[in-house]
Amino acid sequence: MKKLTLKDQKCFYYVLSAKNEPTLTIEPGETVIVETEDAFSGQIRKPGDRRNLETAPEGNPESGPIYIEGAEKGDTLVVDIIDIKPTIGQGATRIPSWWWYLGTPGSEALEKFLNVKLPHGTRICPIKDNKVYFSEKIVIPYEPFIGTIGTALEFDATLDPGPNGGNMDQPEVKPGNRLYLPVFVEGALLHVGDVHATQGDGELCGVAIEMPAETTMKIDLIKGKRIRWPRVESPEHIMVITSSGIGRSLEDATRIGFIELILWMEEEYGFTRWDAYSLCTQVAKTQLGNFWTMAVKMPKKYLS
Repeated sequence: MKKLTLKDQKCFYYVLSAKNEPTLTIEPGETVIVETEDAFSGQIRKPGDRRNLETAPEGNPESGPIYIEGAEKGDTLVVDIIDIKPTIGQGATRIPSWWWYLGTPGSEALEKFLNVKLPHGTRICPIKDNKVYFSEKIVIPYEPFIGTIGTALEFDATLDPGPNGGNMDQPEVKPGNRLYLPVFVEGALLHVGDVHATQGDGELCGVAIEMPAETTMKIDLIKGKRIRWPRVESPEHIMVITSSGIGRSLEDATRIGFIELILWMEEEYGFTRWDAYSLCTQVAKTQLGNFWTMAVKMPKKYLS
């Protein structure tokens, strides 16, 4: 088993890019432990702390990338998420002022609608005994997942969610589940960061309970298998994660997700395309990540 620590990370990357120098090289089938900093670059540790945008202007620092030997364009990366542990026993959240630029229901939109100035709202949340302490009276289950994980694109450098993964903020990327990612470049170049202790659907203010973490995952490779969008397999569901983008709405992304799910059922589970289409209509589920990612799910009990 190999371990990628924060000390091993010569610098953090804030976009997923084929130009990022690999920090770790592994063989397919290896299990690795990856340490990640929180989405605030470690700048919020106590009440009253603020982001210093001069020293860390971007959010969601990524560990890696991890180079997987033998990975080539057209392959599929398989990531089994085994465990996620908080490394300092706490997470942080806040109400940021920059969320408006993504065009989502963030602080500026709410300020205009309510005609009020929202507070900064920094909150430190202890994490212990599989619980997140939002306050003395409110305790939330510890349900960790990886907010940003993805492979490098061939001709683009971005953190945005897309066919390669990215900043999906999708709670289904959690321990016990298997993530499938398309490979676009040699070595795949897997980036990992932005781990959340818990998050509600939509990540309304743009910030979950952000925490530095230690994630254990097994990384494998399927040669010659091409997928178009990230897929997840849980004990109960198969699912496709899609996202909105330039010229595409979340509604469009959801439709694309269902098309991909139907094709997956046809290709690997023996359904005709139209039986899969009809069955999705009756029993499929959806899971909103942040406001621009959607997972569409099919319960496995109907796939035998």
